[in-house]
Amino acid sequence: MPYTTTWTQYGVIWKYTGILTGEELLQSNMDIYGDERFDDLLYQIVDLSEVESVTVTPAWIRKIVHLDMAAAHTNPRIRVAVIDGKPLNEIYCENANEAHWPTKDFDTMEAALAWVQEFSRT
Repeated sequence: MPYTTTWTQYGVIWKYTGILTGEELLQSNMDIYGDERFDDLLYQIVDLSEVESVTVTPAWIRKIVHLDMAAAHTNPRIRVAVIDGKPLNEIYCENANEAHWPTKDFDTMEAALAWVQEFSRT
């Protein structure tokens, strides 16, 4: 499987491996939007540290941005930490407006967890 989804008490962690496609990135998002736990999420961690190559086009990122902005109306509390995904996250942020979730880039899982846990405790 090119990605795994792990639910935690306050969030969801995606671990992507191998070749990352736009379809997989979109599907991983769709998987959680239909889950009853989505409304209680406080964070998402997108771990791209084991991705070997990326075939995600800006068009796929724009689709994901639009879905995320719609989902943000249902749950505006989510924060998104992205590990080793700076180029993709930059495209994401360029296409999002103020209605999207705050996102931040990180180099390690530990740093990403520390940032999202700040919001989980408040």
